[in-house]
Amino acid sequence: MLRMRRRQLVELEDLAWCPRPVRDGATDWLAFMANATQMFAAVAPRIRAAMDAVRTTDVLDLCSGGGGPWPTVGRELARSGPVTIELSDLYPNIPAWRALSARSGGRLRYRREAIDATDVPSSAQGVRTMFNAFHHFPPHLARAVLADAVQKRRAIAIFEGINHRGAGLLAMPLQLPAILLFTPLVRPFKWSRLLLTYAVPVIPMLVLFDGTVSMLRLYLEADLHALVESVPGANTFEWDIGTTFQGPLPLGPVHLIGVPKHPCEESCSPQR
Repeated sequence: MLRMRRRQLVELEDLAWCPRPVRDGATDWLAFMANATQMFAAVAPRIRAAMDAVRTTDVLDLCSGGGGPWPTVGRELARSGPVTIELSDLYPNIPAWRALSARSGGRLRYRREAIDATDVPSSAQGVRTMFNAFHHFPPHLARAVLADAVQKRRAIAIFEGINHRGAGLLAMPLQLPAILLFTPLVRPFKWSRLLLTYAVPVIPMLVLFDGTVSMLRLYLEADLHALVESVPGANTFEWDIGTTFQGPLPLGPVHLIGVPKHPCEESCSPQR
């Protein structure tokens, strides 16, 4: 049994009974913030390195929610070469993805069917990515996410938003005024989002509750090392676990990147 300091709590958006407009409103907000702050822009070179290692220009994003940071990360990736990103989720947010795809110039695509990150179809090509979602998986399922990538010989790049639980918890109350101020700027525009933010403020409550729980559930570097060590066949991959610092503070997104040691012997997507 893995021993970790994280807490396996429950986020409301993970529950099947969470109303779709509320779940989508929360994930739309998180995607908006990820791009407004460009919190993941600096990880683009790490994704490109994984793509180059397996000789592909394709990315399959798992647990995409409202689209995550891909408008900004996709632009950064495009600076270093061609890239095609496919969004996917167990609960596909098609309206949000359709709007992102239309604005991306063909760089962003999406899968309409539900995709389980622990059992991704073998036909799905490219480097698998995941942003701010890995902590939603309890250890046995987090291990399954990694094991599926190892078994199917797919490079994987996972990013969690911050490397310090305490700093994240201290910053969480700032979400409330930000939501109230900037929700009208979130696209695509939805009347339901305004209603559920201002008239019946369940979206702000969900964001604050789930955000607080997220900080307690984070997989930090020591946790990720323990997970990798428990994955069958992990020694057939090269693993990079660390933090991508983006400013003067010792804070930044945590990354877990795994690349097959000999990718083209079993599976290698051709350059387009």
